[in-house]
Parts: sequence; C-alpha cells; structure tokens
Amino acid sequence: MRESFAVIGIGKRGKSGLESALALKALGKEVFVSELAPFDLYQEEAQLLEEYDIPFELGGHTERVFQNDVLIVCPGIKPDAEILKEAIKRRVEIWSEIELAYRIAQAPIIAITGTNGKTTTTSLVAHLMKETGKEVFLGGNIGIPLVKIALEAPEDSLIVAEIGAPQLEFIHNFRPWIAILLNFSEDHLDRYGTIEKYREVKSRITENQTEKDWVIRNAEDEWSRSVVSRAQSVYFSLSIEPSWGAYLKENTLFLKDEGEVPLLEVNALPTILKANPENALAAAACGLLLNISAERIAYALRTFPGVAHRLEEIAEIDGVLFINDSSGTNPLSTIRTLSAIERPIVLIAGGSEKHSDFSPLARACKEKVKHLVLFGATKTRIAEACQENGFSSFTIEENDLKKVVKKARSLAQPGDAVLFSPACASFDMFNDFEHRGEVFRKIVLEEKEGCEENH
Repeated sequence: MRESFAVIGIGKRGKSGLESALALKALGKEVFVSELAPFDLYQEEAQLLEEYDIPFELGGHTERVFQNDVLIVCPGIKPDAEILKEAIKRRVEIWSEIELAYRIAQAPIIAITGTNGKTTTTSLVAHLMKETGKEVFLGGNIGIPLVKIALEAPEDSLIVAEIGAPQLEFIHNFRPWIAILLNFSEDHLDRYGTIEKYREVKSRITENQTEKDWVIRNAEDEWSRSVVSRAQSVYFSLSIEPSWGAYLKENTLFLKDEGEVPLLEVNALPTILKANPENALAAAACGLLLNISAERIAYALRTFPGVAHRLEEIAEIDGVLFINDSSGTNPLSTIRTLSAIERPIVLIAGGSEKHSDFSPLARACKEKVKHLVLFGATKTRIAEACQENGFSSFTIEENDLKKVVKKARSLAQPGDAVLFSPACASFDMFNDFEHRGEVFRKIVLEEKEGCEENH
C-alpha cells in the first residue's frame, strides 16, 4: 500500500473522513487532512486530530494536498469538485474510502447495493449471518464507516456493508466476496446529471469480482440481471422460479437448491419485510450460499427487529399512528411504503433537490393518500406534479418540521396514519436522513407527552 495519504473532507466523528485518517494513522502511514469548511464547524474533530498528531487544514485546500501519494475522498465530496479535478490533472491517485477499507480488510465482504431497500437488506443480511456462528460486522453506508470495520474485523469474521453509488466512484481493487444487486431506478440526478451515468457508477460494484466470488441478482430487475461480473450468479424473485436461489410462490417464500424448500409465509414476516418481501428473498439467497439451514433462515427472517427510520412506528396519539420512514429518500421508496400501510394516510413529504420525477408519487397519492403535507426545498415541485396529475388534497407548509407534524396531526382522524416518508434527500434542513428521522421522532414523542398531560 502507498505510504502518504491526504484525506479530503473531515466529516463528523464516526464518518468516513475522520475514520480514514485515524485508520491510516493506526497503520503507521503519513496522513494529512484537508477540509474546505471553516474551523468553527469542526472544532471537536480538529481537537481529535491534534490528539492523534495528525496534521490538517481547515477553510480551504492548499498545495500540501498534492504532496501525497493518494487522495482519499469521502462520499460527501462530489466527483466534479475542483480539488479532484486538479488531482486528476496532476495524475494523483484518488481512492474512495471503501477502496482503502478493502485494502485494509482481512475478512470477506458482503456488499449490498441498489436504489431502494439497501439499509433494510443490509441489516437483515447481518442479522442472518449471525446464524453462521461467525462474528459479524455491519457498516458502510449504514452506521459505521467501512474503513473502521475493516481495521477491526478479524480474518474469520464477516463484514456486511451497505454500498451507495458515491462510494464506488473511485474504486480500483474493491472486490466483494458476495455482491447483492437489489434494484435500479432514477435517483441522484443532482450528482450524476443523467440516469445513464448513475447506472454506470452503480454497476462498478462487481467489476473486480472473479469466478471465486458470487453475485446475487434480482431476476425481475433489468439492471440487476445485466450488470457484468465474472462471479457466479444466484437469483431471487417475486414471480420467477430460479434454478438456484430464493423466490415467492403462492404467498410463501421458498429456497431452490437441489429441491424446493419452503421457508415461511409472507404474513409471518415482520411488517418491514412484509412490505418488501424481495429484501427477505435477497437475504435468504445469501443464507443459501453460506449453507445456513432453511429452518435458521426462516427463524432469522421472523425475528428481524427492523431498522430505525424505515417503517418505524413511533407512537399512537388519539388513535393516529405516527410512522417514521425518513429513509424514503426518493419517490419510488415512498411509493412502496404507501402500499405497505393499510390505514388511511396523511403523508409528510419534501426535502432537498435531487431532480427526481414526482409524477409517479403524485399518482400514488391519488390512490393511497387522504392528504399530503409538503415542506422543504422540493415542496413546490411536488405540488406542481400533484396538480398536473389530478391530486389536489395537499398543503404547502413552512420549512419547520414541528409545525408540519402539528398540521399533519390536525388533518388525521382516529384510525389514520401520519407517515413521514419525504421521497427526497434531507440536506436542505438536516445533516442526513438519520438526523431528520431523529428530529421527527423527538417531535412526535413530545406531542404524545403533551397529549397525555392534557388528558
């Protein structure tokens, strides 16, 4: 591995920039950190870098960045950033954080990607992999940065990682032992400009795999089926019975190995998986690869505790159920969530701009939503899509989530659900979708507490 590294972007504690710097320091490498934002935004992180004797600069990138063998770039840095353009011009090598993680890692990596369902499926696969008896490390685009896990995970453990497109932009050798390709739809147009470029980057997850590796494909998704890989393929499907893999038939999940083995009925799945059984099938196919018995796969699916910010039931107030689905960061994710809820729905949506097409969401609202409460940078565009598609039951609110929740509560009746599934990214008002979900949860619980005090 190279000897000197510049990490571009500090990030907060527990994020990939800072963790990359700490990992490189632990490995005895020369490391320098460069951050465009001013000192007052990163005082705590700067203090930590000083404690570890890691040199850094804040408030701009200087020539010192290019006096290193490699630039480590974090997902928050867009690929057209000036610092990266200059590095490419000077022929300085650029690595994604997951490239560094792969070169550090001793344990095999199971990597999950797709436009929707990544977080749920990654968490479920980690839950299921415990049935192997191995120690399992969960991270990547969910929770702990992959580079931190790679440093800690022993050779006989398993790493399960959620991988988003931005993490794949500057890979070179990154090679997951098992890659799970869930699905592909329009997203991240703010970053990539075209859906073709987004697809090209997303497909890089398998580019270094060999015949010794595996790729788990969605038989019903054209992208998942067509991504090039030298790895052996296993399939999952909601309607097609594969020669080897996992599938749904007559409302029951099956494994297909030497014969047909039933796992459990869809109705036996937790709500989060019942809404998207294809995520359960993807995990089951992974379990099949690792020789986990059908009984233990079924047990793991039944006992999956769910994921924060994904169809998370927060509280019931005066007969109205409040559901946190802050991980709904694009229209298709929110549409799928709407189909999973049987109650009448008051939907809260809106957020930062990714140039998504909101027409499909507007049409879904006509079918499933009694009222739509809009906020955030995209509220006007969503409202226009609703008007164009004949859905007029919406309200545009101030960009104040507390007021938005109160408005949604006032519109809901006993037996309804207030669903917080923004269909957009969060960066107009929040740090990320987790932060957004935590704020929503706090507001709802305060509402519940106030209601109880008044009764």
